[in-house]
Amino acid sequence: MSHIYRWHSQLTASADGPVVGNALLHLQQSELDSACGIHVAMMTLRILKLIGRHDAEKLSQTKEEPLASFWKRASPHYFTGSRPGLLASFFKPFHQQLTCCITKQNPANDAIQTLRADGLCIIGIRNRKFTHWALAVGYGRREGHEKEHKLLVLDPSHEALPMMTWNATLTTTANRQGLHRYETAAGDCKVYFDTALLILPNIDELEVDLDVQ
Repeated sequence: MSHIYRWHSQLTASADGPVVGNALLHLQQSELDSACGIHVAMMTLRILKLIGRHDAEKLSQTKEEPLASFWKRASPHYFTGSRPGLLASFFKPFHQQLTCCITKQNPANDAIQTLRADGLCIIGIRNRKFTHWALAVGYGRREGHEKEHKLLVLDPSHEALPMMTWNATLTTTANRQGLHRYETAAGDCKVYFDTALLILPNIDELEVDLDVQ
């Protein structure tokens, strides 16, 4: 049975993984930091073309606004991690270019709606072993199964995959225990998906009906 996939319009795939313009997108965190939120925030800004690859690589040295303000907010939390409200605050220097909302009631549905509007979704997943942020860049489903979607996810804790714009997937439908299936090249696990940051560029004609809390 064939599958149907859709990802953000600015993304293309190369032999080294996802690309924005002519530059590689993926930013992989180290085993020592807790900066998954910072990494996905920077990839979000790159996909929206608000910063370039060079900016991401020289972030701690930049004096250019609003990127310098972003780093001032984010850098103290590089090794400690960030909760939803804090992560959302990292985008405040770019408030003229984008809108960032936190949703908790129905993050899977809101993520699909945002991605359909060519937005992006930072997903918060957790289980007994970890709490983690990753970036949903698209969605997919089996042909003929309209309601059984998977989010196409770019996870900063895993390597980019050749000829792919994502390196993980998350089912949007939970099992009876409220758990979603999260798959990477390293294997799969069950996670709770109860928080998301919905990000849309500030374009007047772009409208999306979101149930945001």
